[in-house]
Amino acid sequence: MRIQRPGLSPTRTQAAQTEPTVAQKNTVRSPATASPAAPARPSDAFETTTRATARALTPGRSNAARNLPAEIPTGTRDYYKKRYDDFVRRNPGMKPPDYYLEYGQKYCDRFSKLGPKDLTPQGLEWRDRCLKSLQESIETKRMEDPVGFAQLERDPEAFKKFAYDSHPDAYVQSGLYDLPAQDLMKIGTTPDLKDLFTKDGVRQIFVALGKMRPGDVVDVAKESAKEAWKDVKSTFNDLIKRPKLPW
Repeated sequence: MRIQRPGLSPTRTQAAQTEPTVAQKNTVRSPATASPAAPARPSDAFETTTRATARALTPGRSNAARNLPAEIPTGTRDYYKKRYDDFVRRNPGMKPPDYYLEYGQKYCDRFSKLGPKDLTPQGLEWRDRCLKSLQESIETKRMEDPVGFAQLERDPEAFKKFAYDSHPDAYVQSGLYDLPAQDLMKIGTTPDLKDLFTKDGVRQIFVALGKMRPGDVVDVAKESAKEAWKDVKSTFNDLIKRPKLPW
């Protein structure tokens, strides 16, 4: 038996076990090379989730983020009532925007009752386009920022200002100035004066008038003349009675 003295070098077998191989010595791992076993970090998904969570936890926004306003189909006669009901569902005990029932729903009902005796066919088409456009302006606001829309609803005056400011574009882009004067008179006198002669009401009138182009005046005059001639022709035909022939 061979006895290993203290302080002497280890045996050849032990050295072979502890000394790295040539291949191991010459292998250099680049610092930029990631370990094959390390999975790629989904940084984008993580950061996106983190930002969304941070926004949801921001004071004053958490409740709205958890309970966002619902989508309501446009072009319907009960659109504003449904928006009102949706607000009440999400905000028990809070006052809904006055605009929903005291302006939007009221005039949706009132204009919907106008018929061929009140408006020309062009006027009735304008009414339907305009009512839909007014509702779509609210839905677009909701879709662009649901949390911000929910907060806006909780400020009735701010919401009314936003809604009134959307009126002129809806009126004009739906073809208001393509209508005859008879329609314009009926449309202008349908709302209550108390709703027109408010700060927001007067502003919407001036904005709408400011969108009138010189050519619009000519179009209104032409359409007015056509409608006037129809009325005169109809009245004239009623006054003429054909004589009855004896045979």
